[in-house]
Amino acid sequence: MTGVQTCALPILGLLGGSLAKALKEYTEYEVVGYARRQEVCDAAIQDGVVKAAWTEVEPLIKNSDIVVFSLPPDTNARLFTETAHLFRPGQVVTDVSSAKENFVRAVYESIPKGTVFVSVHPMAGSEKGGYEVSHKNLFKGMGWIVLEDKASDVYSEEVAQELADMGRALGSRIEFVDIYAHDAYLAMVSHMPHLLASILTQVSGGDELGELRMKLSAGGFRDCTRVAGGLPSMWREIIYGNRHNVIEGLTQIESEIEHVKAILSQDDEGQALESYLERSREIRNKLPYLTGQIKNN
Repeated sequence: MTGVQTCALPILGLLGGSLAKALKEYTEYEVVGYARRQEVCDAAIQDGVVKAAWTEVEPLIKNSDIVVFSLPPDTNARLFTETAHLFRPGQVVTDVSSAKENFVRAVYESIPKGTVFVSVHPMAGSEKGGYEVSHKNLFKGMGWIVLEDKASDVYSEEVAQELADMGRALGSRIEFVDIYAHDAYLAMVSHMPHLLASILTQVSGGDELGELRMKLSAGGFRDCTRVAGGLPSMWREIIYGNRHNVIEGLTQIESEIEHVKAILSQDDEGQALESYLERSREIRNKLPYLTGQIKNN
């Protein structure tokens, strides 16, 4: 694709707003936006983030080359199904959903001939939401997953590379992943951990002694439960839409809990426990290298 492209996306949330600001700051894309509330459109125009913004989707699609669906997964799927007839040959559809199955199914069922679809997933976010907390550097140093489906008639390797270049321009680390493997991977490192944070919050803070316990907590409890402060309506769509993979992950957690209980039951002065903790430490210490926070020499 050549020339200045117009990139269109909803700007009402943290992700959409941050993507609009980052594209405006770090790329040559012209950005146009959509929000349900006129005041969000006005704020984005006043901030210089978008060239134009509408409270209707039709003009957004009509005036864009690339349309980024940046709402929660099921909302994205419904919106695409309702607007699929508006897309034209050569136009690009992408999304930034955390769970892909429902949106991908909606696209493959309704996408017009000649329209291109390549999905991406920026691994960035916050427990806070809304355009007012969005910022241009949300994606710096974070993962940017480009989903591959080379067997699909609507997939384009050229567009996949363009979307990878988009992520690089925003300072992200690029990963290519098979589109049908994505949700299983993300269940283990995003969706299930969110539920575990919620479970820990409920167990530790949800009964009559909960507030007292939380008063006594420190950084460990805060860090382990941070994501439980996320927007429930958004996380319901993400987790429930990927529930089969999440249930499989929780089954593995149940098995691991039984293993740890057996370790704690051993009369060995805690030697098996220390070995278990050391193994966990070794795995965790790989994380900043794998995610690019620390560069390998």
